Amino acid sequence: MSAASHGRRPRVNRKVPAALLVLGLLAGCTSGGGPAEPAGGAGRTVALKFYDAQGHGALLSPREARAVTHGSGGSDSDALVDPRTLRVLDDFPLYEDGRRLRFDLPGGGPAALALNWPTHQGFSTVVVDNGGAGFTRGATVVFNHAAADDAKRRLDAALDLRPDYRRSARFTAAYRTAARELARADAADSDAGRGRHGQRALSAVDAAYGQLLEEYGPRARRTDAPWTGVTAADDADPKRWAPLAGRLARPHGWVRIVFDPDDTDDPRAPVPRRYREAVAAAHAAGLKVLGQPVDSAYANGSEHPGLGTRAGYLARIKRYVDAFPDIEAWEIGNEVNGCWTDSRTTADGDCTDRLLPPRDRMKHKVADAAAYVREKRPEASVVLTLYWQLGTDAARWSAFTWPRANLPRAVREDIDVVLLSSWIEDAPLGLAFDQVMTRLAADFPGRRVGLGELGYWNEDTSRFYWAFDKDDPAAARRQVARRYYAAALGYPSSVGGTFWWYFAQEMPGDAGLRAAVRDVS
Repeated sequence: MSAASHGRRPRVNRKVPAALLVLGLLAGCTSGGGPAEPAGGAGRTVALKFYDAQGHGALLSPREARAVTHGSGGSDSDALVDPRTLRVLDDFPLYEDGRRLRFDLPGGGPAALALNWPTHQGFSTVVVDNGGAGFTRGATVVFNHAAADDAKRRLDAALDLRPDYRRSARFTAAYRTAARELARADAADSDAGRGRHGQRALSAVDAAYGQLLEEYGPRARRTDAPWTGVTAADDADPKRWAPLAGRLARPHGWVRIVFDPDDTDDPRAPVPRRYREAVAAAHAAGLKVLGQPVDSAYANGSEHPGLGTRAGYLARIKRYVDAFPDIEAWEIGNEVNGCWTDSRTTADGDCTDRLLPPRDRMKHKVADAAAYVREKRPEASVVLTLYWQLGTDAARWSAFTWPRANLPRAVREDIDVVLLSSWIEDAPLGLAFDQVMTRLAADFPGRRVGLGELGYWNEDTSRFYWAFDKDDPAAARRQVARRYYAAALGYPSSVGGTFWWYFAQEMPGDAGLRAAVRDVS
């Protein structure tokens, strides 16, 4: 868990590109689902018509559409991505011109649009990729219809990849609704009709897709040794959390123990007694341990200057790895692509434009730490955690861009497991979950993947984007846990993981949260 809160990305005022000064109005047909029809006049500009998220068919102004994407206080989330790799091509491409939000296509290949958008299931990262091919020419697009069409196509592909999935009544009802509403959108004689039925179809696809992933994951678990994970942080009492975690997660239970910085940066000092007690209690309860020597909140050295340097970071890793020869896995980097790990931050935890010196950046810290654990503890798993987000304050921090630029083959060979930290009230997954997990596995062949952090609607998080139940955060939190603990298991190389961050604070008093862990164990 990183920064002062999970509202880590500072607000960004979208700069209107100079091209706006010379743009003409788009002409030609309006496209909904399926590949976009070319528009005359502006061959590299895509114009978007957004309709309301309730499915009433009300056309939104650019300001109203942006307000929807901001949830209850978030900032812009739009990004142009490679439709195949999800690598960010351009951050915050949307701009207002007349009555539309538009984006200009970058050179060098096709592009898809990703942004945060709600359905009846809550907010998702919605990827509009023009039938999978991406946009290569200008067009006018009904966003809701195109989003539903692309999401339904991905759902059908997911079903084809899971021929052994037994469709439940709940899935079947949602799927039929999606097909019916999408057919109505296709047949509509107005953009309002396409927007109305497209949004309804998008909600139904979201419901069906989520049901598929939640039901399929535990049944199709492909590994004999999944990781059913929880997190112990903030000096939680191991006498309380260890027995509970052991009961809920057996026989494959794991606990991430967060080793917060202590009063000394001296690498020769003994580790605090409380951590020895925590590791011993976890093992006594039948749990395996994922050790986290440096949380991303401390990686830039703002609170503990020694951790901001390459040498100090490695010294911290060595201190804990040397002290605990019996820990089964080591998280050598937490949320490594978060801008706050390589940037100076404000008192509120927001990133600034001032970066750490090149020698002290995360790419080097991760490489050093992975090599050390691999040499010192060859039997332990080396774990790297990425932070899920596409629409970051700069493209280089996004989840699929940072690894390509900063993890060369030699470093990847020292890593066994790649996890994804997901705080969905900051950066929703939702409809994008399957697409993202599949891409993560493809980007790290031969490595196991999973979720590395999860939590929802906590006092120190942003609460920007709701999930499942807008009016009952406790009920929504239980559904978030059920959905993601189960869905994370449904991939050939997945360990599951999940590692609910506030386990010790929330699960003892919430039977629904406990059931989410127990049901996948």
